[in-house]
Parts: sequence; structure tokens; C-alpha cells
Amino acid sequence: MGGVAGHMDHLYENRDLTFGEMKEILQAASNGELTTEEKVDGQNLFLSYSIPEGKAKGARNKGNLKSGGLDGTALAAKFAGRGGLTEAFNGGFATFEKAVEALSDEEKERIFGPDTNIWYNAEVMDPGSKNVILYDDKTLKIHDVGHFVFDRESGERSPIPEGTLETLDNAFERMQEKLHGDDFKLARQALIQLQKLEHDTVLINATRAIDREISSEGLGDNSTVLDYMFKRLLNGIDSDLPEVLKEELVKYILGLPGNIGLRQLKKSVPPQDLPELQQIVATKKMLLKDAIEPLETIIHDFTVEILKGLESIFIADNSKEVMRLKAELAEAVKDITSVGAENPEAMAIMQMHLNKIKEFSNITTPVEAVVFDYNGHTYKFAGNYAPLNQILGMFRYGNLKRSTQESLNRNAQVITEKDGKRIALFPGKFKPPHRGHFDYVNKIAKRSDVDEVVIMISPVDYPEVSNAQSLRIWEEYLENGEPNITAKIADYRSPVQAVYEFVADPKSAIDGDTVLLVKSSKDVGDTRFDRAQSYAERHNPGVNVEDIVEDPVQSSDGLVYSARDMRKAIATGDKETFLSYAPPSVDGEALWNSLTPQTERLNSLIDDTIDEMSTMGSGAVSGYAGGFGPPNTYDPYKKRSKTTRPKVRRAKRQRRR
Repeated sequence: MGGVAGHMDHLYENRDLTFGEMKEILQAASNGELTTEEKVDGQNLFLSYSIPEGKAKGARNKGNLKSGGLDGTALAAKFAGRGGLTEAFNGGFATFEKAVEALSDEEKERIFGPDTNIWYNAEVMDPGSKNVILYDDKTLKIHDVGHFVFDRESGERSPIPEGTLETLDNAFERMQEKLHGDDFKLARQALIQLQKLEHDTVLINATRAIDREISSEGLGDNSTVLDYMFKRLLNGIDSDLPEVLKEELVKYILGLPGNIGLRQLKKSVPPQDLPELQQIVATKKMLLKDAIEPLETIIHDFTVEILKGLESIFIADNSKEVMRLKAELAEAVKDITSVGAENPEAMAIMQMHLNKIKEFSNITTPVEAVVFDYNGHTYKFAGNYAPLNQILGMFRYGNLKRSTQESLNRNAQVITEKDGKRIALFPGKFKPPHRGHFDYVNKIAKRSDVDEVVIMISPVDYPEVSNAQSLRIWEEYLENGEPNITAKIADYRSPVQAVYEFVADPKSAIDGDTVLLVKSSKDVGDTRFDRAQSYAERHNPGVNVEDIVEDPVQSSDGLVYSARDMRKAIATGDKETFLSYAPPSVDGEALWNSLTPQTERLNSLIDDTIDEMSTMGSGAVSGYAGGFGPPNTYDPYKKRSKTTRPKVRRAKRQRRR
């Protein structure tokens, strides 16, 4: 249930989970006390019904939701030419519309709202449009979790009213009877009670392995996954840095609130240790992966055992499908190996995933994963599906070529929802960026629903500050900011166009990514970006666009930060004012000095202009040798007087006549 339905954590991905809680979950699974739902490998979407139109509606992203959803024909058209997807969506929607006919008008409104107000997390499964697992029947499945009410005006989601799902379930048998003899089936819950393990060996091995890991780091059952990662990183960094600095470095790598930032770290280490620090920072992604890997392996191996032989509700001959999956894996391994000499990176990736699978005999179930809730948090046990999918997907999404055209054609049909990045865009002039900008972008970067922030600087130069200088200033700021922020000069003068082209560019955002358009709480009425989702759908399908609203950051001293005032300070040589607008964590003197040459050039230009004008006396300047149109005489620092607009009024009266 990736993409629009969101990501479900493995146990080791919830940093707040204690090891005592983790053991409780493993114990419950081992004892057969864990009720789960089968996670199916179909085409994920949100599903609703328009009572006025009498049509099923689907949504793959927020733009679809705001428009009231797409009917089966419109949704199928988006995937025209992609194998059996057109038939899958058309058939699934026709089935659902027929099933809804069994409902009374009152039931329809209670289940779906007056007009596509309530949306259900669903999956279309069709043998003609398979991803990895081949199901027997064409099925439209409504999941047990992930449903919501959507407000088109605000774009906000809220929980479905109490009793709504019960109303649907009570009517479900009648809905299924309506489909008697149809190709497509309608399914609701796919609950699976995990069977008790015959022996305690699997549980004992897993809990002992967990105990060894946490005790080696001086931790216990009350410690969290985050505590474990912190200790692993701290003890794993081979460095002679002082312990206090190593702790701050680990906080920075983990992205914890309150870390002192990279710039301060660089200032704090002796000059001879700076290269070592830079090397550690450059490998932080690898360090994070290594920190969690032992725990990930323990959970993975346990999950493989707990799912061993588990049968899918949607497959009649599970053993036959397991054999087919093994054969397809063997084919993929053979093909990747055949190009290994030309692509050693592919070989390394394949080997990494094969190490997880260990033996082909460990492919024992056609169940993608099972999903369950624990203390209000949704988790999944995925077994060997993930590494299997990764190996098979090396041809679908990578640059490898299969040895046979038949295989290529088969995999070209596949479209899979992926858990992509959530990228927040922060466009602006930033001439120059000030403390308010810096504090605001850091606040956005710390949000749990944001993976990275991209600052988009207008390419327009100001006399006092060029776009290149704005970029250098941002880079100075970000040395001491959140690690997931980058700054770039936009390709377009208009911030609106820059945003629209970003969502349309597959190099910036790919299928499964969500681009977040940041709005201040005082600018919620801004409609300039309302068509960004439809623009993405036309030019870069699979990219979702959402708005996020964040309150402005208030300064502790009541100072209102202004780029205009900073430019005026640069122009007039007012260093004190300039420094008061810069973040206290940066070297303000160095920033000021970096802008001084620009100021000197500006002053020289002003002096030359005055000299030239003095030679012209009171006559008019005959001609203009540069630019488009007349010179811009607007002074941004001059107080403007109120003016009337008689020409505009006169024109209006003429039009009325």
C-alpha cells in the first residue's frame, strides 16, 4: 500500500518502539495470537462513489481527490498502452458500480457521502496486470485500514464516521450477490490468523539475538530502536574525536532535534581532524544503514519463518505460484549474471538481496506481506517478498536488459506504487536570505512528513545581491541547518513556473514521490499553484502534489526580518543592521565581507552615473542603449505617496459607453 496510501513500518523502522514491545509482538506472532490482514500485490488506489453521477470514482493522488476522482474510463486512459491495466481498471470499476446498485439511497450516502466524500483504500488485482504475484481471479479488494473523509476545499483528511465501515460490511453480502457470474469479484477483509509455530526455536533465536545486540550496547528492554541506533553509531565511528563531539556528530547523522549542525562541528574540531570529520559525514547514509542492519536481519529472518507456507486467500494453488516465483527468480539471476561483467554494480545489488533470501527454498509463500496494528501503530511482516521484488525489479526500473524479448514485454506491463520521497519546495527571491527564511525552512525540514527540502532561488539579480551570492549565503546558512535541505538557483524567473516545471521534471521527482508546496498560514488563500497536480499528471505521471501549511517563525526579540531592509543596509553600508538580520549561528562578518565588493561596484556605478548626468545639463537623454524598454527608475527605498489613476477610470467609462 505504497504511494497515496502511505508507508507501513517494519518493526525496526519505528524509532520509538521499545525492545520489550518488539519482543511482545514476536511472542504474539509465535503463539498464533496475532490477527493480520493479507497485503496484496495489486494496483493500489482510493475508491469512492458519486451518487449524482451514478459512477465509481478512483484516485491515485491528491489532485484526483480534489477533482472528485476519476471514473473507470478516465483512470484507464491514464495507463493506456501499459498492458492489462486498462482492462483491470475498467473491469474493476464496472464491477463496483454494479455492486453498489444493491444499496439503498440511505446506505449509499452513509457509506460514500453525498458525492465522493468518503474514500476507501482499495486494490485492483487482475492476472492480466500482475506485478510479482499472480492471483487467480480478477478482484477488487477494499482493505481494512487507510480509509478517510476528504474535504475538497481544505484538502484535509479526517477519519470516517463511526459505524461507516460496519454499514459497508453489513451490506457486503448483498453487493457480492449482485455480481454472481461476473468476471470480477468483490472482496473486503482478508484476515489471516498466524499459526502457532510448532517449536519455540524461532522465537528463542530471535529474542536471544535481540538481547545480544542491545546488551552489547549497554541497553535493555526499555530502550528504543533510536537508542540502539545512537549507541551503534557512537561506538561504530572509528575516530579520535572527543566524546562530546562524537555525540554531537551522531545527533547530526540521525537528524535529531537540537544538534549543533555541521558548521559548528567543523569549527569545533582541530584543523588536523577536519578531513576525518568530512569523510564521516560523507558516508552518513551508509553509517545509518549499517547501524540498523543487525536488527533488520533478525526481524527479517524471524518474519521468513513466521510466514513460511502461509497461503494467500486469493490463490487456489499456492504451491504452484511458489514454484513459479522461484522459476522467475532463477531466470532473473541468470540474466543479471549474464551482464555482470558489464554491470558489476548490478551484480553487487543482486547479491545483497540474495544474501537476504539465502536459499531458493526460503521462497515458501505467495503472500506479499501481512499487516497488523499494535498500540495504534501499523506494522508489516514482509518476509522474502521485498528482496525478491527488488531483484525482479532491476529490469523494470533499472537499465538492465533481459535476455529475451518475451520477458521484456511481460515486465513492460507492470506499474507498481512505490513509497517515494516527500519533497518540500521553498521558492523565493532570497535577495538576500535572512534569519526568518533560515528558521522557517529548518522548521519545515524537521516535520515528520517531510523527507527533504529544496530551496529554489529566483535567477533575477538585484543590484545589491546577485543570485549566485544568494546561493552562497544559503550554503553558509545550511552548514548549520538541517541535513535534508538543499538550495539551487531556479531555471525560471517566476516562482510559479519554477514549481510547475519541477513537478513535471522526472529528474526532480519520480513516480511515487510527493512534492509539497509550502504555504504560510497567512497565505492559505494563494491559488497560484492549484493546477500543479494536473500539470504533473500530464507531464510526469505518478507524482503527487500536496499543500502543507506552516506557521511563520516569530523572532524572540520581536524583530521583523526583511530582505528589503538587508538590501538597503548593503547599499548604505549599514553593517550593524545587516548582522542583526543574519542567523546567529553563521559568521556574519564573513557574509558582510563577501558582499562588500558588490557594494563597491554599485557605488562606483552610481558615481559614474552622477558624473554623466552632470555633463548633460538640463537636456533630455537622447536614446537608450540597453535592455528591453525604458530604464527602470523605481527606487525601492523611497517612501511612496498616494496616487490616483485617472486614465484607468476614464478607460472604464469609455467602455461602458
